[in-house]
Amino acid sequence: MKPDQEAMKAEAATRAQAQVWRHIYSFAESMMLKCAIELRIADALDARRGAPMSLTELASAIATMRGSGSGSGSPDLDRLARIMRYLVHMDLFGVTEDGEYVLTPASELLVRGRERSLASFALLQYYEMDAWGSLSEAVEGEATPWERRHGIGYREYFAKDAKANKLLSEAMTSHTSMVTEALVRGCEKGRVLEGFASLVDVGGSTGVAARAIAKAFPRLKCSVFDLPHVVANAPECVEVERVEGDMFVEVPKADVLFMKSVLHDWDDEDCIKILKKCKEAIPAEKGKVVVVDIVMDVEEEAATGHDFTSARLGMDMDMLVTVGGRERVKAEWERLFKAAGFRRCEFTPIAAIESIIEVYP
Repeated sequence: MKPDQEAMKAEAATRAQAQVWRHIYSFAESMMLKCAIELRIADALDARRGAPMSLTELASAIATMRGSGSGSGSPDLDRLARIMRYLVHMDLFGVTEDGEYVLTPASELLVRGRERSLASFALLQYYEMDAWGSLSEAVEGEATPWERRHGIGYREYFAKDAKANKLLSEAMTSHTSMVTEALVRGCEKGRVLEGFASLVDVGGSTGVAARAIAKAFPRLKCSVFDLPHVVANAPECVEVERVEGDMFVEVPKADVLFMKSVLHDWDDEDCIKILKKCKEAIPAEKGKVVVVDIVMDVEEEAATGHDFTSARLGMDMDMLVTVGGRERVKAEWERLFKAAGFRRCEFTPIAAIESIIEVYP
């Protein structure tokens, strides 16, 4: 073997080694994110309104926010510095030339209480982490890793546990809050809701999407429809009516039925049942169903400049682990709609992990 070939082989072997090491410790980044949220580091920096914080100031703020005071209860500075070094490496936080810490666009999304925050959604993933440990068992049968680990279905578990259900509700709200701006822009640009008088957000949880749509399209009468214990958590809103029910039994009638991150929770058989109920509830001539969900093979790079491929693949595994649902490619969506009796659909990528799918009866 020639020297240059030997060098190339050695370089490839080193790259392979680095790749495997990266995957071995890839869990560390998820745990570091969890640590940052639990320590409320982004909240502490946000309270300074953009002013940098020294390590000592950050430690004191963390102690105060966690209720332990700023004296002897403050975090160990050496350990905190090591944690911050990793978080800066992840580009979650920035560091100035003076060694002081600042928020980055990414950590802005970890500030609790903001309309655009992913903190609760991130914490929900760690709540599910033990089930991910049984992922390899998912290939053995119909039971999900969650069911194997907990002995009960995901939905049943959260329905019985008030604390867990609260976190789930907050997570779904934070997830939806991330897409509403892009969703509204996409609806405006594509005239998705033009000419319609009423809209029902099916499986709309606390009504975040319905409220955003009602605000952007004030002529549209909007309702949020979900199970009684879910709708009960929806805040009062004069623009949005709250309706209790079960989408497998009956869906309220409207010109437009809207579903965000609903169908990916279910297998094809259940999706077809839901879609058939939707078809019954909209006008045959001018109604439509607007689905906002992941389309796995949408090439959105040219349109938005953002790559959500890893997130979409991760979400697909999340569905496999927890509820037994799935993310779908275009062809799978088209087959699903056709099986439910719809004649055509149109896909519109937006600047989010999801796309808009308009489905016509």
